[in-house]
Amino acid sequence: MDGSCLKHPIGSEKVALVSVADEQSRGWSERWSPLGGLVFAIVFILVYVTSGETGETAEEVIAYAEGNERELTVQAVTGLVAIPLLLWFVSGLHARVRRLESQTAPALVLAGGTGFALLLFTAVAIWSAPLLQFPGDADPTAAANAYLLIDDLGWVLLGGAGVAFAVMAVAASVAALRSAVVPAWLGWIGAVVGLAAAATILFVGILAWLAWTLLVSVLLLVRRA
Repeated sequence: MDGSCLKHPIGSEKVALVSVADEQSRGWSERWSPLGGLVFAIVFILVYVTSGETGETAEEVIAYAEGNERELTVQAVTGLVAIPLLLWFVSGLHARVRRLESQTAPALVLAGGTGFALLLFTAVAIWSAPLLQFPGDADPTAAANAYLLIDDLGWVLLGGAGVAFAVMAVAASVAALRSAVVPAWLGWIGAVVGLAAAATILFVGILAWLAWTLLVSVLLLVRRA
């Protein structure tokens, strides 16, 4: 018997065959789900860099509400659009992670991603919705003071969104790393960046989950993984 047959990369061939089978079995929704993450990240960046600060006093809140009606409407619409985009991205990521060698990662990806989408939407709604028809029938100063009270709740929810995102990102990155579907250095970068997303109440946390979402979306689209 030719000894070279003992050196045949059976594992690599098996992975290739499984990849071809997986690609053929996927529907368009899963195949193009990274577009959800890509569009979400781009839109969020555009809205984030063009948004102003509401201020820390009642007078500043009143001035912001009266002079930024269009901006507030865009924020509210972005929050609504973010839900289907993120859930599309998360569902596609979950489907891919299910095929990897992990028992718990798929559940963590689905739970973390869904929690991130819902908490982020709620935080954005808290910051934008009360100012859309400001002050309504209420006294402007009283309404502004009430808004300042709930503003902190929005930050708490944003912090929770970051933690949920970190759960999803770290679980997906570690599962990909253990299954060797990405280079080791890329898997570790994904895990570290995903973990940094837990600090979303700081700018570095927001930057981390935007970077992770963009990186993974582009990688999945390019590799059709």
